[in-house]
Amino acid sequence: MAAKHFMIYYQRGTGTYIVTEPRPWSREHQELFPQFNFVDNHPTTEFIEDWLINNREFQKVVNEEDINVILNLNPHINL
Repeated sequence: MAAKHFMIYYQRGTGTYIVTEPRPWSREHQELFPQFNFVDNHPTTEFIEDWLINNREFQKVVNEEDINVILNLNPHINL
């Protein structure tokens, strides 16, 4: 069984933290991944996580066989 991937971040203006998965999040933010057309060329979960870690200061907080979690608690994050 493949590991389940989650991302947690603060959504400005809502006063709440969002828990979602990297692939659905990337589909909502396709403009951040112009090298993919999201029809027959999708970024992998690992690519998205690496992008978030390198470009939006996410940190990998759980990296287990069954679950992976990346996190950014900055209340000023711009996603």
